[in-house]
Amino acid sequence: MKNNFSKKLSVGTLSAAILVGSLSVCASDKNTAASDPTADGNGPDVITIYAATSGSPKPFTYIDENGVLTGHNIALLTAIFDKLPQYDLVIETTEFASIFAGLDAGRYQIAANNLVKTAEREEKYIFSDPIFKNEYVAVVALDNDALDTVSSLGDLAGLNYIGNTAVNVTTAVESYNRENPANPIVIHYTEADIVMQLRDVESGKYDFLLMDRPMYEYYNREFGLNLSALSLSEDVSSSVMSEPYCYFVVSKGNDQLLEDINGALAEVIAEGISTEINIQYFGKDYTPIVD
Repeated sequence: MKNNFSKKLSVGTLSAAILVGSLSVCASDKNTAASDPTADGNGPDVITIYAATSGSPKPFTYIDENGVLTGHNIALLTAIFDKLPQYDLVIETTEFASIFAGLDAGRYQIAANNLVKTAEREEKYIFSDPIFKNEYVAVVALDNDALDTVSSLGDLAGLNYIGNTAVNVTTAVESYNRENPANPIVIHYTEADIVMQLRDVESGKYDFLLMDRPMYEYYNREFGLNLSALSLSEDVSSSVMSEPYCYFVVSKGNDQLLEDINGALAEVIAEGISTEINIQYFGKDYTPIVD
């Protein structure tokens, strides 16, 4: 049985401390609860909405040392639903692949996991307005004199890159190598967690990795690493990801839910709550401008 994280937090605390309880509702019951306002016993005006997260990576979504689900995405989603009394939000942790399988099956209505748009996802799901504007960096050891700027992926040619298979940053490096076979970046694939990858760059085993700046700032601060983050030029960032935004993903058929989320998100941004959450988890404000 998965852990159930029920929304019990007021916006003012901004800690996204979601109380852990037990859940005895099967998947078919969840589908009924999400579509029938009376199914969960909360009365005719309250609809239960199920959101899924994998509980990683930090600082977007994670379980803290007290066993509490927290992180930027969780705090922001909680703040949004604090403004939507017509819904009761239940957040569950699951394997990453199960998030999308659960959306497809109707088990979940929302996914919150530092998610970006892809062509495949846009065919199957609908997206909230942007929840934060991302930035990508090349992470190198402080004593690495091999580079001081990254204005093109060609600046990284001949260097040793470490990264996970099939993630967007590795895909961008692979694409560069296909287009530049005479001057490639050396790719070292790994399944190691991000801390080990950062340690390997810090020790000089590998020259660099590419990652989100918010994630880098969190781990560098958390573990006191001797690393430096080199900002990527706009052209390089575009090759890593066509757009710099992350979103909440909503299953199709929930158009009213999406409209309500976007309306509450705009309020959370206008009131400065998003900025506070960003600073709490990222150390810097990455709040997007939303029309």
